[in-house]
Amino acid sequence: MEKERPAELNKKIKRLKSSRDNLKDCNRQKTQINKKLRDRNVEITTSRDSWRKQCENHQRMQEEFEQKLEISMMEVEKERARADVERERAENLEIEIEKIRKKKSRS
Repeated sequence: MEKERPAELNKKIKRLKSSRDNLKDCNRQKTQINKKLRDRNVEITTSRDSWRKQCENHQRMQEEFEQKLEISMMEVEKERARADVERERAENLEIEIEKIRKKKSRS
């Protein structure tokens, strides 16, 4: 093997350093990109979990409101039925009162 001249060795050293620096820069950029992506992934996951929790809360509230509505509708129906029974009773009483008045007026 021949001995290389110092100028050629210096060129090789400069080339190697330059190549190494370029690799370091590339790796640094990739690391920064990966960190940004990881941060974004965490942000997206947190946001998704938050929205999911809100959605579940709203669904739970909706179910509660639907149950309350159903109970209220049943109570309204009961009140209507009760009012109908009272109306019929009042009509029957009026009819009986009219019959009694007619009997009294005849006598």
